[in-house]
Amino acid sequence: MAKILRNAALLALVTALWCWIMSALHGIWSFGIIRDYLDGGVVPLYPSMPVTYMTFFMYATGAFMVSFLAVFTLCVLAPSKFRLAIVLGAWLIGAWMGAANISFLFQIDFGTTWRTWEAILSLFVHGLFTPIWLFIGLWGTEALTRPLRKA
Repeated sequence: MAKILRNAALLALVTALWCWIMSALHGIWSFGIIRDYLDGGVVPLYPSMPVTYMTFFMYATGAFMVSFLAVFTLCVLAPSKFRLAIVLGAWLIGAWMGAANISFLFQIDFGTTWRTWEAILSLFVHGLFTPIWLFIGLWGTEALTRPLRKA
């Protein structure tokens, strides 16, 4: 049982870190570069707080937490043949959570009556970069977790 818990924790940690990094990088692209918040912009909810690269990593921590808990819990409970589906699904869910957190932070500048999913679709999703981000994220998750899934 200890080996299963250790392996699930390592698998969850690798998946969660990759999800967190990729979500923050997409936020940097979507809001920092495309929406130009890194060029002297401020966080709308906190007008005295300047937007830095660290801002995106702070607000993408939801991606880490959600994907870690999902992978750890499901890898302990589910048979090992389902691990690939678990880590890929958890990465997608975590990435959506990171996107929601980052989009919510900036949505007040674009429309205070938006629901969270409207902010994600209008502000976070980019026609070219988002599919590339999803491909690299899922491919990286598969590649980084391959040795841990086989154990």
